[in-house]
Amino acid sequence: MTNQAVEPVVLCGGDLGLSVENGASVYRVGRTFSPFHLRYLARALDAFPSPRVIFIQYVPHAFGLRNMNLPFVFWLAWRACVRRDRLIVLFHEVAFPFQKGPVRHRVLSIIQQCMANLLVAVAYRILVTTTAWLPRLRGVSGRSVITLPVFSNLPESVDAQLLEQCRQRWLQRTRAQNLVAHFGTYGSGISDLLLATINQLPDSIVATTAFLLIGRRAGAWLQQSKVLLGERAARCHVVDATDALALATTLAACDVALQPYPDGITTRRTTAMSALVLGVPLVSNDGLLTDPCWRADQPCAVLAARPNGATLAAALGEVLQRPLADRKAAGEHGRQWYTLHASRARAATVVKQIVAECLHS
Repeated sequence: MTNQAVEPVVLCGGDLGLSVENGASVYRVGRTFSPFHLRYLARALDAFPSPRVIFIQYVPHAFGLRNMNLPFVFWLAWRACVRRDRLIVLFHEVAFPFQKGPVRHRVLSIIQQCMANLLVAVAYRILVTTTAWLPRLRGVSGRSVITLPVFSNLPESVDAQLLEQCRQRWLQRTRAQNLVAHFGTYGSGISDLLLATINQLPDSIVATTAFLLIGRRAGAWLQQSKVLLGERAARCHVVDATDALALATTLAACDVALQPYPDGITTRRTTAMSALVLGVPLVSNDGLLTDPCWRADQPCAVLAARPNGATLAAALGEVLQRPLADRKAAGEHGRQWYTLHASRARAATVVKQIVAECLHS
């Protein structure tokens, strides 16, 4: 957005005042989003002339008060109805699902759903990061809702020479013929699928493959999984780099990215997008929340039919056995899909158009 005609101003928690980050003005004035500190955000907003447009990337767990900050949502509604600010709400998440379990989880679900319902009622425009959220947003029927896939949180391109050097370094270090990446935070659901997939692979594939584990807690997960992985643990390697460019280069150097999700791949998965934009053939799985575009457009090299280790292992093995030209073609198809539907440029264009509509309507 900093390259667009509209200048964005970021208001967020903290008490450091004004700074410039990535070309955008950032006001850390709210300290927290608690009712007491909302006055600081209000003061900062009121310093700008009307009409004001407030863009909210909504994740209910991000606003404090034990993930149930109903006062913050009431304050946003007041800004929309009384101060006449235009709210654009991008639902990255909606609410904790209502299901069997502790009473506190049910209370959390009910309050978060009320928060989402109120935002839908007062928002000028609504966006979602995945179509899976539409059934959970009450009151959107008949309204125009834009699906805006998340973009990669890694660089969208890497230097070809650095990429080749990185690839050769890993091939020599691991004595492998193929490099398979997994990028994530190693939460229980995803890491269980990752473990099952590696263990279901044929010995012939494991013997020639190195699994590069990228992301926070990769080392801890590997340490915890060594007993269950057995001899296959030696084929798994933690990528120590923390620099975004180094991580992107390592990911781009791989033959395949293995990104399983218990609820199915969706357009809100930044880890999947990071592989697509770099042209790495992606192996993932269908599931309860999977968007139709993953089946219709086929940005994945293979979309396994369901989230289980045997199915994912078969999909990964099939991709690894393809000729190099076919793998590159699959990666390029995924990259083109990302550019068209999920890139930073596409997100900036969509948001700019909506902001212009808010300002001139």
